[in-house]
Amino acid sequence: MTFLHSDFDYIDCHTHFFPPQLFKAIWDFFEKPDENLSTRGWPINYKLSTNELVSFLENHYVKAFTTYNYAHKDGVAYYINEWVNEFCKKYRNSIPFGCVWPEDKDRNEYIKKILDDYNFYGIKIHPLVQNFYLDDERMYEIYDLLVDRGKWLCVHIGTAPYRNEYVGYKIFIKFLEKFPNMNIIVPHMGAFEYSKFLNLLDKYENLYLDTTMIFIPDNIFPERRTKRSKPDILVSYQDRILFGSDFPNIPYDYEYSTKGLLEFDLPRGFYEKIFYKNAKRLFNIL
Repeated sequence: MTFLHSDFDYIDCHTHFFPPQLFKAIWDFFEKPDENLSTRGWPINYKLSTNELVSFLENHYVKAFTTYNYAHKDGVAYYINEWVNEFCKKYRNSIPFGCVWPEDKDRNEYIKKILDDYNFYGIKIHPLVQNFYLDDERMYEIYDLLVDRGKWLCVHIGTAPYRNEYVGYKIFIKFLEKFPNMNIIVPHMGAFEYSKFLNLLDKYENLYLDTTMIFIPDNIFPERRTKRSKPDILVSYQDRILFGSDFPNIPYDYEYSTKGLLEFDLPRGFYEKIFYKNAKRLFNIL
């Protein structure tokens, strides 16, 4: 028996929410063709209002979802973080994460504010887009704040869907050696260096991977090293993998985010952990 998307409840650990005007700019960027970037020239399926985006998730059995975003220049992060705080007051099923720009002089102050006053779960950084190294010394005080408070760092550090000098396994290892006690979520299961990131789960008990954009039929990534015919490795790490979709910045139907996983036809308990229970435990969601 192959399960359907509607057979489960979900906590989507990789959804994006930006202020509407920033969302528009991001969608325009994604949809503009560029032969040098695989993330350019794809349609965004869900260019909806904020309320419509939340309603869509709720109608697709998503019980909670993250507010991942990132700052692309100085002076923007504070505004985005304040917007997220207001968003989460309205949508109580959201899981608030903030953003940071390392050149902001007030970065330590606004991160303390979102962690201590607003009780955000952590921050998301995106070196591939933000163009700074994960172990940038300007971020050290912020990393110490995360560790001291038991908060989370979500970091896009894999080489998918394209790469630059700021991403990759070697850079991530260098960071882990300095902050081995950091709670970390790596999106896209570390694509394209899947095996290396999976092997890290044996050593770092506070490291998790999410499934975002990996198990998609006719995968949009130009490289595929997911070993779709051998799901046994997923079963081995089923307590350390989170479901993610990248909604709404996806060029396919939302249910495709679970379709490839469900086609493995694994036990129900496996799917319940990845789709819901693991995130419920991590984020202490009632």
